[in-house]
Amino acid sequence: MNKDVLTVLQEDFNVCKNFIYKVAKTLLNEEVSKYPIFVAVFEEQDIDLGIPILRREEIGSAFTFNASHLEEFANKGLVLEDKQAAFRKNFKDPLEQCCIFITTAEESSFVFLPYETEKVWEPANREQLN
Repeated sequence: MNKDVLTVLQEDFNVCKNFIYKVAKTLLNEEVSKYPIFVAVFEEQDIDLGIPILRREEIGSAFTFNASHLEEFANKGLVLEDKQAAFRKNFKDPLEQCCIFITTAEESSFVFLPYETEKVWEPANREQLN
């Protein structure tokens, strides 16, 4: 996946990750799926996958985000039956990391982004380090 596109995805995700987290929690709590997947559709593409939850033009981003799940990917032949066990095994905790299927005109790929960004450690007293 193009590094510039991934950078834009990270920036857009940071803006809307709290809302996406709530949708993931709803999918889990209502037992829709144990494997929520969010489809990040780059720029002006149309894709028949998932339900749009955040449209690029509404949030001022480069991506539209759709809510989906492993079962839909399997039904549409995007995750083959013989690959589903491996997919489940490698799936991250959906309350800690968001599974995103990023798609551009050129390529598609799965990525996991943490909901919590890591905090940079800073000393309580900087002067002690000098």
